[in-house]
Amino acid sequence: VITLTNSVPLPRNPSVLLWDARDRVAASKALVISRAAWPVNPGPVFAGGAGVLSTIDYGTNYISPVGQDLSNHLFKYVGMFIMAAQNNTSVTLDPNGNGVGTTNIVLNQGESYLINGGIKKGGRITASKPVQADLLIGHVGASYASDWFTLYPVSAWDNSYYTPVGTSANGNLAYVYLYNPGTNAITINYATRVGSGSFSVPGTNGVYQFTMPVGSGASFVSAAGQNFFAICTVAANNSSDTAYNWGFTLVPKAALTTEASVGWGPGSADGTVNGSPVWVTPLAGTTVYVDYKGDHAGPLTDPN
Repeated sequence: VITLTNSVPLPRNPSVLLWDARDRVAASKALVISRAAWPVNPGPVFAGGAGVLSTIDYGTNYISPVGQDLSNHLFKYVGMFIMAAQNNTSVTLDPNGNGVGTTNIVLNQGESYLINGGIKKGGRITASKPVQADLLIGHVGASYASDWFTLYPVSAWDNSYYTPVGTSANGNLAYVYLYNPGTNAITINYATRVGSGSFSVPGTNGVYQFTMPVGSGASFVSAAGQNFFAICTVAANNSSDTAYNWGFTLVPKAALTTEASVGWGPGSADGTVNGSPVWVTPLAGTTVYVDYKGDHAGPLTDPN
C-alpha cells in the first residue's frame, strides 16, 4: 500500500502540487485506489471516502439516484464531481433531470467540475467522451452527516443488486435508496435473513427507501427485469447524525467477484485503532477465505 497524503491549505494555490485531485496514476498491473479526505476541524468524524474507478469503467451518462427534493435531512445538499479522461470532452449538466436549465462545459484530461448542490432526483450529466462522477450528499447544519458515493454509468446498471451491510445491533439504521429511471413503476423483490417480500418504486424519478434489518444483508431484484440503481446510507437518519455515519454505492450483480482486495483500511485517522471492518455476503452457500495480511500465505488462503 502506498498512501499519498497531505494537508491542503485553503484558498488553494494552483501552483503548488498536492495530492488532492487530478492525480493520474498508471501501473503495469491492476490497482485498487481509494480516495478520502476530511477537514482539519472537526476532523475525521466528518470524513468522506470513495473508490476510484479505472478509466475503463468510465461512462458518458450518469444519473443521480437521490436529490435535494427528497424529504430526508441527509439530502439537504446533493452535489456531484465530474472528471474527464480525455481532452475536449463536452459535458451537459442537467441537475434537475428534465432538460431545462442545462449547462454545457468542456473539460480536458484530468479537469474536474463541481455541481455545488441543487441536484434533484434524476439529475443527469452526459458527456461526449468517458468521464467519472462522484456524488456528495449532506445534512446542512448538522455536525457530521456527509457521504460520498462512486457513481456507475447508466450503461453499467443492472436489474439485481446485493448489499452486505445491515442495521447495527444498537439500532443505527442502514437505508437502501432504490431509484427507478423509467416512466412506469417497477416491482422490486427483496430477500434478507429475516424475511422476503416486494415493494413498488414509482416511475419518473421514483425513489424507495428500504430499511435494512439488523445483522443481515439483502438482495434486490426487479420482477420484470428492469434496470435500476441503488445506494446505501449507514447510521444517519432524520433524528440522529452519528459521528461514524457513512454510505456506499451498491454493486450490480454482474460486477460481483470471487475475490476482493481492501485498498485502504487504516483503522482510524492516526492508524492506532483497528476500526476498519469489511462486510461480505455471498449469493449462495460458500466458504469465505480471509487473508488479513494480503500476502497469500497462511491457513486462511483460498486453495484456488
